[in-house]
Amino acid sequence: MRYLRSLSAAIALAVAFASILIVSPPVAATQNHPSWTQGDFWVYTRTQGSTTSTIRLDVHEKSTLTLTSGTYSVWNVTTTTTSSSTTVVTNSWIQDSTLATVRAHFTVLGSDVLVDFDPPLVDAVFPLNVNAQWSLSTTIRVVSSGFTFPLTYTATVIAENTTTVAAGSFSVAVIQSPSSSGGPHNRDHYSEGAGNHVRRESYDANGNRVSDQQLTSYRYQSSTLGLLLIGIGIAIVAVIAIAVIVTMRRRRARGPPQQPPQTPPPP
Repeated sequence: MRYLRSLSAAIALAVAFASILIVSPPVAATQNHPSWTQGDFWVYTRTQGSTTSTIRLDVHEKSTLTLTSGTYSVWNVTTTTTSSSTTVVTNSWIQDSTLATVRAHFTVLGSDVLVDFDPPLVDAVFPLNVNAQWSLSTTIRVVSSGFTFPLTYTATVIAENTTTVAAGSFSVAVIQSPSSSGGPHNRDHYSEGAGNHVRRESYDANGNRVSDQQLTSYRYQSSTLGLLLIGIGIAIVAVIAIAVIVTMRRRRARGPPQQPPQTPPPP
């Protein structure tokens, strides 16, 4: 009986610990790069002044692109921006290892424009910790015309905290770009758990927030897989424990084996 009580207590502790992992919001920590899967998506609501729009990112097929600087494994991502009067769709080819844009396709005044970023335009240098910073450069090339121009950009991780939006609470690293806040700048709240940014803020030179983009819903299958594995682990522990308990009870119910009758002593 004492063994059964100890076993039951161990099961209860395991289930309670796993439940904490599943339902508790994560604490601030180092943020690593995402691992996207076809079918992942993120939906945001963006507010700028009195204007509100919905932005949806969808991850499609994976492929490779070759530029002068090298060959890159990329995901085709569509970005659909819907406002009160228009819907605009752009295509990007993005590396999930750095959230870098390698190529973009969009429409300007009715004309298709294809732009390459060589090397890719990096959004984050992982892993992300407070005070991590980078200064990089790329060449932007308009494919149809061959027109090119250089771009140098900087960013700094200014904080690690928990950001709460409509989609939930997330442990994030806040990336400010450019690094200096003396002029207009952006602050992106990246979460490894969501596989993308959960909030994006833009500020003017006076420090006033001029736009705010927040995650409202998403599907990130790598994160779901982690929770599924925890659930499977709980189920396996429970099944084994139940089997042990049932077996022990059956043995106890049968009682000790019957002894053969004693042979009477010889006369």
